[in-house]
Amino acid sequence: MFQSLMDIREDTPQDILNSLVEIANKAFDNRSGKVENTSKMPYRLIYRGEDNLFSCLQLGMLALEKQSYFLDYVISWKWIDEENPSENEDILKEIRTPIN
Repeated sequence: MFQSLMDIREDTPQDILNSLVEIANKAFDNRSGKVENTSKMPYRLIYRGEDNLFSCLQLGMLALEKQSYFLDYVISWKWIDEENPSENEDILKEIRTPIN
């Protein structure tokens, strides 16, 4: 099982939070499939899938990476590989690290 887990700033106004959730939901509904947000917490987004949804999760993350409006409100973004934890990654850190 794979997860893309994002935490949104808790001071984010409700209308903006709704917009961010909509942006993320659209990103994870792409040409490779659809993954639903499984989080029960309003400021956390969790998109999970098995091997057959790996490419959907990857495409969703690539789409969100280009959304500076979305990223402005994200305080944590993790890629979690439950079967191979050595593959876990801090996505937000990687996005913010300049390529030299």
